[in-house]
Amino acid sequence: MSQMEIYHLRCFLAVASELDFTKAAQALQMSVPALRQRIEVLETEVGAPLFDRSARYVRLTPAGERLVPQAFSIVSDVDALRDQLADDQPIAVRVAVPELLGSDIDDRLTAALADLASDYTCTLEHLRSADMAASLHGNHIDLALSHIPSAGAEVDSVIIATEPMGVLVDATLFTGRTSIRLADLDGFTHIRGPEHWELTHDTRTALSGKGIDESTDRFKTIDGLLMMLRRTRAFLLAPVDSEGLSAVDRTEFRFLPVEDLNLEVSTALLWRADDARFGRLAADLTARLAV
Repeated sequence: MSQMEIYHLRCFLAVASELDFTKAAQALQMSVPALRQRIEVLETEVGAPLFDRSARYVRLTPAGERLVPQAFSIVSDVDALRDQLADDQPIAVRVAVPELLGSDIDDRLTAALADLASDYTCTLEHLRSADMAASLHGNHIDLALSHIPSAGAEVDSVIIATEPMGVLVDATLFTGRTSIRLADLDGFTHIRGPEHWELTHDTRTALSGKGIDESTDRFKTIDGLLMMLRRTRAFLLAPVDSEGLSAVDRTEFRFLPVEDLNLEVSTALLWRADDARFGRLAADLTARLAV
């Protein structure tokens, strides 16, 4: 039986135990639609419905009742075999992180990986958030910290941090101010940064409605962004705690919150839903990373 099918049996046993898709999904740290999809695939494979969903409650069908002891035996045997073959050796895991990550998250990730070093040997690589889901699907990485939380039905995710965003401008602008309003940016140009700092349609509409232009080019490096900000009526919307901007000279540039614009960027932990090893690691990391 393939790894995907084994995971389907784990999903089946969770639902059979809880008799509630929502509680089972929470226990498995996955979405309810993804869990229902896996049960439907298993029902197709065994050729019979496993749960009666016609009433307000969930209950096992006769076929489901017969499958419970068999599924439990198969999953237990697989787990026992994996433990025997592992021989107490740490599991190698490949973790992708975006090029720009908040310094607080970076510190917590370093501490979490150190805590788990006896069970996991982790290697880190930089990857664009937009490429992480495909890399997980292709088995090129095992977990990822991404600024794009949703990655499809076969990838589970949980948001571990949300960071406020602010306006970065030349320090000669808005002297004496501790915050600004959208109207203060009238006639300014918004400099576009990395893709995961991309603004929502509503936010871009709000900016254009105040006479704020947007640069046609995207600047992916900090040096390029700062060059465009020096001595110009331009601004960058970015996470206040971004690691890439933490070393910016605050005598040359300043961060200011925008009073009438609620902006934030999220960071999510992603992993393949069909791999129980990294599901367990994801749960351990989430407990250490989430705030």
